[in-house]
Amino acid sequence: MVYFIQTTMIIFYQRFHPAGNAVRVNAIKRRNKNKQMKYFYIGSFLLLCTVSTMAQKTDKPPMPKDSAYLSNIKKSTLYGVYIPRDIDDALDKLMELTTEEARKPMVRVNEDTIARKLHFGLGRWMEYNWNFVEGSRFSHVLRQKGFTYSDDMVKYMLVLFHRKVSNKPLDADILAEKILKERKELVKKGEAEMPVVKTEIKKIPKNE
Repeated sequence: MVYFIQTTMIIFYQRFHPAGNAVRVNAIKRRNKNKQMKYFYIGSFLLLCTVSTMAQKTDKPPMPKDSAYLSNIKKSTLYGVYIPRDIDDALDKLMELTTEEARKPMVRVNEDTIARKLHFGLGRWMEYNWNFVEGSRFSHVLRQKGFTYSDDMVKYMLVLFHRKVSNKPLDADILAEKILKERKELVKKGEAEMPVVKTEIKKIPKNE
């Protein structure tokens, strides 16, 4: 009962006494200031979280999210054709598809020439049957290495195939970096050569 009376008197004093009003105003100001500081700290925390998330982003291209792609990458066969599960499996399949006699001339030619000359033959076969464009579990493996252009996927596999036939080290990761760098430079060059569109603003005279 005593606590209730004391509390009531304090509230009455703060509300109706001039000095009490000053105390109440100061209390409100402190509460507002505390709210502002609270929002400031929350905003700063969210900003730091955003910056941290952006800093963690990699240069790897985003994966397609459409339903057809997500369905294709789970299948071992597409349209009746076996899809390799990884690079080693793909190279083994290429060895099965070609004869020893057909592979012998490859050893006498450098890998860049082979990649160029076989691009529209064996290369197109891989692109079409292993579904590089629409997606497959093997093209997904290549995308995880950073490839987005099907032509780069074809070149990558043809060079690796040549190295396997020639009994050379594959150095798959180094080769991927090389081809991706070439693509990046090619894109940059193309952007630099694009014509600059100029705009001209003309003032329309007002009717007198």
